[in-house]
Amino acid sequence: MSGLHRTAGLLTALLVTGHWFPATAMAQAEDGRSTRVGVYTASQAQVGREIYELSCMSCHTPASHAGPVFAAKWEGRPLWELFRYVSDAMPKSEPGSLTERQYVRVVAYLLKMNGMPAGSAELTADSLALKRIRIELKADTAHQR
Repeated sequence: MSGLHRTAGLLTALLVTGHWFPATAMAQAEDGRSTRVGVYTASQAQVGREIYELSCMSCHTPASHAGPVFAAKWEGRPLWELFRYVSDAMPKSEPGSLTERQYVRVVAYLLKMNGMPAGSAELTADSLALKRIRIELKADTAHQR
């Protein structure tokens, strides 16, 4: 993809979504893959659900992290941004108090709650890998042709 096309794509994303994302994060997510291809395992999501119930549900209902509420905030963004937000700011009473592995599992559960399929490989906390995964709730019709 030429630099001109990439710039046009980023500007279109800004205009269509009304969100501003750092160009490097958008480009990395653009070159990577989507959460629609299964970027976590079912067992990670199951453990993530248990952690969510113990550490998150006292402040958040599952509905506050699913459907339109989740889509409005995270659709199209790199998965790294969700992981970083959760690991830096949650739980509200003790931000950063979970292990990196626990945060990854909570993120896996959030993906499951939002209908993204499980895959065969575990999600990791590797920032470069997470920056290349785009949060995509709906099938990307442009890539289905």
